[in-house]
Amino acid sequence: MTGTLEIKILFLLKWVIEFQTNTRGITQMHKLILLLLLGTASVLAQDDLTKVTVRVTKAAGNVYFLDCDGGFGGGNVAASVGDDGILMVDDMFAVMAPKIQAALKTVSDKPVKIILNTHFHGDHIQGNRAFRNQAVIIGQENIAKRIMAAKDYPRMADLLPQVTFYDRISLIFNGEEVQMIHFTNSHTDSDSIVYFTKSKVLHLGDMFFFGMFPAVYTEGGGNIRQLVRSLSEIVAEYPPETKVVPGHGSLATMQDLKNYLNMLKDTIGIVDGKIKQGETLDQMKAEKVLAKYDALGSGGAQTTDQYLAMLYKLLSGENH
Repeated sequence: MTGTLEIKILFLLKWVIEFQTNTRGITQMHKLILLLLLGTASVLAQDDLTKVTVRVTKAAGNVYFLDCDGGFGGGNVAASVGDDGILMVDDMFAVMAPKIQAALKTVSDKPVKIILNTHFHGDHIQGNRAFRNQAVIIGQENIAKRIMAAKDYPRMADLLPQVTFYDRISLIFNGEEVQMIHFTNSHTDSDSIVYFTKSKVLHLGDMFFFGMFPAVYTEGGGNIRQLVRSLSEIVAEYPPETKVVPGHGSLATMQDLKNYLNMLKDTIGIVDGKIKQGETLDQMKAEKVLAKYDALGSGGAQTTDQYLAMLYKLLSGENH
């Protein structure tokens, strides 16, 4: 329950303070959460995170799935484990690094050599500061641009990827090709997916929230309609037996991803239709227009009303 509350607070406040360089008017609580997301975790947060453990589960082939139990320690991690060492996709909050290391020790004594960042949010890349002296960190170039443009950049410089790319990059690691592909302006403007070609495991970062509503913010370069287009491409491209690692939620299947995509299309259509009819956000809330998806509102991220408000903000800003 504590973890669910932490996640809801984080996603609600991301909407307000999405990597803003001007913090005027933001409350002290907003600043605290900003520090948690992008910089050094607060003492309070560290105390809470001492209760969180990291679970490691075999996904497929060489790849393991790492997530948190007992609270919110950051986004999900995929780890390729083999003779070449360990390659991780994302690395949670920095304070979780020793727990990630301990979890990996249960499957291999090899060191972490490479880290791939799926996007710029701190709950996925803050661990960079703990791993950067032992691993090469790779990310899409907009991750670096976002970090360097932030007001507190000097304090956040150790989150920067050491290698950046524009469109895609490919590595051979642990006997298979690992493909990292940028999808523009979906969850953010820095999103990349990572596909392990032999293991058939796909990490989607926060382009996929499994069992909960997604978060998309124009302030971070996100676009809900482009997210749908990106996911439609992904669903058509990868085999049905592919295991899918979401940014948040449990290990999923391609069918789960298809269901998520259908939900996005349906909820966008519902809210867009109501906007075109001239309805206000309050009217839509009163009508409970998204009630059939209430289970996702209890999934740990946004409530149904928060997701509805997000959609209303995004879609009402379009030209109808």
